[in-house]
Amino acid sequence: MAVYEISVEGEFHASHSLPLPASGREEPHEHLWKVTATFRSDRLSGQMDVVIDFVAARAAIEKIAGQLDGCDLNSMAAFAHGKPSAERVAEYLAERLLEVMSEADKLYRVSVTEAAGCSAAYYPGKP
Repeated sequence: MAVYEISVEGEFHASHSLPLPASGREEPHEHLWKVTATFRSDRLSGQMDVVIDFVAARAAIEKIAGQLDGCDLNSMAAFAHGKPSAERVAEYLAERLLEVMSEADKLYRVSVTEAAGCSAAYYPGKP
């Protein structure tokens, strides 16, 4: 089956600290988190003949990323378990996108890069 795919990107600064495998925690540290949301559809729609409007998708990402900019992720209720890993941040972003976007059913993947060469992805509703 043929599929169309688009991706939009955003970014935010936020700090976090994770438990260490042996014991204790990392020192709190900040990243420039880069976010990529990917949308897929087997058909193009709307007057523009697109998967989803880039402008609408980017606005949603910027809104959510803007709420995280400058945050200590460990202090957020969403990460009350104390483990705001890149994987959990990707999941958090995907879940927020699903809440705010009218075409959320087309959201395929959200990935975050916390440092060059270090990224994690979350696939909402996918095995």
